[in-house]
Amino acid sequence: MTLTKSILLGSAAALAAVTGSHAADLPSRKAAPVAYVKICDAYGAGFFYIPGTDTCVKIGGRVRADYSFSAAQSSFTGTPTIDGVTGVRTNTIGVNSNAANLYGWEARGRVDLDARTPTAWGTVQTVLALRLARTTGVLNAEGPGLSASSASPTLEAAYIRFAGFTFGAARDNFAFMPSTFYGAGHWGSFANGAKQLAYTAVLGGGLSVTVAVQDLTDTTAGGVVAAGFGVPAGTTFAYNNLPQLNGRIDLSQGWGTVSVMGAVAKAVGVNPTATYDTDKTVWAVGAGLKVNLPMLAAGDVLWLNAAYADGMTEYTTNWTSFKSSDTRRNVGGFVTNHPSYIYTTDILGNAKIETLKSWNLAAVFTHYWTPSIRHSFLATYGQIDGTTSSRALTRGSVGAFGDATVWNVGTQLAWLPVRNFEIGVEVLYARVEQDIRRANLAVGAFCATATCVTREKEGNWTGRMRVERTF
Repeated sequence: MTLTKSILLGSAAALAAVTGSHAADLPSRKAAPVAYVKICDAYGAGFFYIPGTDTCVKIGGRVRADYSFSAAQSSFTGTPTIDGVTGVRTNTIGVNSNAANLYGWEARGRVDLDARTPTAWGTVQTVLALRLARTTGVLNAEGPGLSASSASPTLEAAYIRFAGFTFGAARDNFAFMPSTFYGAGHWGSFANGAKQLAYTAVLGGGLSVTVAVQDLTDTTAGGVVAAGFGVPAGTTFAYNNLPQLNGRIDLSQGWGTVSVMGAVAKAVGVNPTATYDTDKTVWAVGAGLKVNLPMLAAGDVLWLNAAYADGMTEYTTNWTSFKSSDTRRNVGGFVTNHPSYIYTTDILGNAKIETLKSWNLAAVFTHYWTPSIRHSFLATYGQIDGTTSSRALTRGSVGAFGDATVWNVGTQLAWLPVRNFEIGVEVLYARVEQDIRRANLAVGAFCATATCVTREKEGNWTGRMRVERTF
């Protein structure tokens, strides 16, 4: 018994010694201090401090699914008239419905980063917005055939704001109306903004003034060479003149906002041999009004917008500048991607630039039947005046563009089951009326003379369903 007890005591002592030697190598039971994420409420909800810094960051994004349908492309509506005499139609304006894309699909994802750091001169803000999308069918092209389904990245925004200055790619400084509707309307709006150097002076009482130097290539509809007017091959815009200048005045109060906007730039035409070399000033002015209507329901708002442009249709009626995923198909393949100016020559063959004059009116009203049911109505109208040269060209020629009017009406209904999540549907009708110059044909003559101009019309219905989640 004594021997057994001695063996057990010896084994316990040895085990204790071994355990003690290894215990010195094990981590302490006392955990190291943890740098917990700390909420930053200085800039609103969603911001938190980057551990170990005084920089606050907000991480967000958006996922969207779009399903679109375009009505079958109609042919010419009505009977063309030539100087009051009924003519014979020879072809159609729109896209052949059997060779067109009537359905569309899009899946889009976006990531947003917003970092802010306080300094003695104010807050330094850094913003990044990056999106990718896979798009097919009517949302990508008017047809014929299937369009590509790709997922290339797009930089929507990348800018730094400091002491009133904005450096980088930010919202275009002419834009006012929001993209409430899933489809397109007639007003200046660019999803990717514009590269710029801008300064905003906050004057107090809700009044602010912004002046900006912008990269016009991010917004301009540009110009085209008028076919058959002696303009040399290779004539194009020269990126060596003054950048675009934008300015705006905003007054924001509890009742809403009123804004006045302006832009000016240079249209430049030159070819490598300098046989064609000219430029012309182009400009646009606009005004916007936002009226909050809480007396109707919380969140109700009315937006109004108007603009006039001389050589800057991108700020009035140019669909292709507004939403690339929703362009010509809204009016059945009709010519809606009109330019802002025409490269041509005068009667002596001297280089000159002719500008298209245009204007628009737009309204969007949003009403909340309940906090989770939103209903919106849209109405937009625009007019474009062709130039002397563009009116003289027959349809199909480069630079051919007659006087035109465009308008949209639409309605949208959305269900918001939770905050920042919506399931919505909308219906949009778009209409174009344009002067078209056509040539006399040997068979079934369309014109009594060599060429004639008729007022031709095209309209189309589109519908869309969207499911969107912002976080």
